[in-house]
Amino acid sequence: MDRSFSIDTNHSDSGLSLPDDFRLLPGEKLVTEKTHKHPLRTFHKTPSSLEQILRLTHSRSARNIGSNGPSVASLAFAPEIPKSKKVKAKILSPFVTTKETSNTPEHLRLYEVVFGRDSLHVAIKLIKEYPELARATTLTLAKLQGVSYDTSREEEPGRIVHEARDKDDPIARDLSAGRGWGWPYYGTVDATPEFIRTLTAYCLKTEENTRFLTEIYTDRAGKKRNMAYALDMAVDWVLNRLNANDAGLLEYQSFLPKGIENQVWKDSWDAYHHADGTIANHSQGIASIEVQTTTYDALLDAAEVYENVLDDDNKADTLRDRAAQLKSTIFDLFWTDDKGGYFVLGIDHDDDGGLRQLKIRTSNMGHVLNSRLLEGSDEQCIHMRTAVVNHMMSPEMLNISGIRTLANDEVRFRPGAYHNGSVWLWDTHHIAQGLRRHGYKDYANELDRRLLHVIEATKIFPEYVRGDNGPIPNINRYTIIVWDEKHERENQIEQPPQEVQAWTVAAILAIKRRIDREERTNRNLFKQLSDRLPLIIPRVPR
Repeated sequence: MDRSFSIDTNHSDSGLSLPDDFRLLPGEKLVTEKTHKHPLRTFHKTPSSLEQILRLTHSRSARNIGSNGPSVASLAFAPEIPKSKKVKAKILSPFVTTKETSNTPEHLRLYEVVFGRDSLHVAIKLIKEYPELARATTLTLAKLQGVSYDTSREEEPGRIVHEARDKDDPIARDLSAGRGWGWPYYGTVDATPEFIRTLTAYCLKTEENTRFLTEIYTDRAGKKRNMAYALDMAVDWVLNRLNANDAGLLEYQSFLPKGIENQVWKDSWDAYHHADGTIANHSQGIASIEVQTTTYDALLDAAEVYENVLDDDNKADTLRDRAAQLKSTIFDLFWTDDKGGYFVLGIDHDDDGGLRQLKIRTSNMGHVLNSRLLEGSDEQCIHMRTAVVNHMMSPEMLNISGIRTLANDEVRFRPGAYHNGSVWLWDTHHIAQGLRRHGYKDYANELDRRLLHVIEATKIFPEYVRGDNGPIPNINRYTIIVWDEKHERENQIEQPPQEVQAWTVAAILAIKRRIDREERTNRNLFKQLSDRLPLIIPRVPR
């Protein structure tokens, strides 16, 4: 255990008894009056991933998925699962609160709206089985796409929304009063490249789908646009950001005094830090490894559409050239040879603007596997792939549930921390897809097996589970808030997860659909082989 930790679990003076593996870092003090344990909500039946994706997408049946818009980010779990195979519509609606969620604690109902990043992840994970969800998701987000510069919302032309709340939503009102946010809120850097990836994946799926680019919608300014225009705007937003950056990276930085500081999926205030635990410098831009990887793929995806669908070879060439530059930059800036070699979490700046690596081992590096970035048989790619795989499957990163968000020997690791040690199921599934992509099928199957086990053990679709070393998956039951003396702010370092997180449901459903496809393929292959066998007539005994 790292000596920079101090252990204080009993807190006998306050009457608290926290988890045995809870740790305070130097300069932290427990805020006892805000730290408490939540009653355990138990469920006795393993839930259906299909039933939950229906709830999340307001759908009456699997054939209806995508007809009523994108997925919301999360829902509280409905205690009463229908016993019949036919799912009742009233059970599926996330807006029914009288019987289903009226008694659900508020901390389990935080994200019951569309989030750009979340909805896009769900759509692209399920695009093979439910392509119309990708269509509905990108169309909805195109209607919300930024059309002007507005600091209160962090809106920019072409930028894809982060959180699509109405200003009269109770949570929106609280955030506006406490943090000064305008609505809808655009404080994310990765939703826009994810939008490009999902839109192009849908359009390239079939020749008929390419017509979607001609579909007309009304944008936030009240003007009629088509989906090709939405793609143009998103691509130009990415290119403008890359071109305006001295290092050619897609960085984030909030210009709101109380905007989201880390505008990526690991958006906890303390998720981006250096090896000694020092928080990244948020007064200047920060670039995250998985954002660069997603952007690289988005540029290549868009180039294919511009070349083969929109008949714009010049734009396609520009995008491919920009992708090649970004790939070189990623290899130069994000790779370290320390500890056998790995991709660091990100790049921040010192006070003089100099670039610094955030040299910690996180699950983010595993996202590089599920990308075209490391495809190829050259020595450098093989070395990087092998090193990343070794880290992902190491004891420091892997636990009973999947891949930890932060290696357990890093200074800021805490098993129950939101992004500094917990295991997010979608994150592990994304890494498993990358492993499968590069031929590590056994590793990928093992991660999928662990994820299915989490659902069996918890009976919910948790946002994340603890990254401890226990023999079974564990769920946080505490809200733990500490006072950080160095930064003079409170830090909520542990909280219970949402019970039905959309991208968790999508990951589990994607695993099950993959298994179904493989079983069908194996059955068909067996039948084909059987049909080709010579007919053998048994001898009749005399």
